[in-house]
Amino acid sequence: MLRDISKIVSANRAFFLPYLTFLFFCILALLLFDKEGLHIAINQKNHPAADVFFKYLTYLGDGRMLIAYTLILLFIKYRFVLILLLSNLLSALLTFILKTQVFDSSLRPKKYFENIYQLRLVPGVENYLHNSMPSGHTALAFCVFTSFALMSKNKNLGFLFLIIAALTGFSRIYLSQHFLDDVFIGSMIGVFFAIIVFYLFERTVSNSALEKALFKKSNL
Repeated sequence: MLRDISKIVSANRAFFLPYLTFLFFCILALLLFDKEGLHIAINQKNHPAADVFFKYLTYLGDGRMLIAYTLILLFIKYRFVLILLLSNLLSALLTFILKTQVFDSSLRPKKYFENIYQLRLVPGVENYLHNSMPSGHTALAFCVFTSFALMSKNKNLGFLFLIIAALTGFSRIYLSQHFLDDVFIGSMIGVFFAIIVFYLFERTVSNSALEKALFKKSNL
């Protein structure tokens, strides 16, 4: 199993090498700085254009976007639809358990800094207060775009998918919905289930009907 997963990762170096770099810098930042100071530093680096950009980009990690992602894959391959839905279901389940049972007392930035520091909040964004760890939007974004990278015949697209997922994760910090560690853990949850479910389908599920699509199959 580990050998097969290693082959999958190796075949998708354009995604996983930048992702490892992403993880490295997250770990480095978390080791060198306390999460409060790190969040404040990011919060102070803002711009009206970035407000608009991240306000809407963050929706790529919204659960409702799964409908759009699913519709896209219906035109490519039914197998991919099942992989996307199952991997995100498992990712969402673990995220929910961690949020409500393990890290149920974790506070979001707005609540965390209440009476301590006045955060600059982006207008028009509803900031949540509780269940900060891990970031569900980040888990979904990384699960979806890791899956897209694995599914795509053009492996060079993996780098683009990684950038989109990472920016979606960063949007959660920029909008003060999460801390960096929330995003860090969320990304690993999403990537883990994307790889595992993709591997299981490639290894164990053999059904010609799943290779079909609504119309002629095209490249992702």
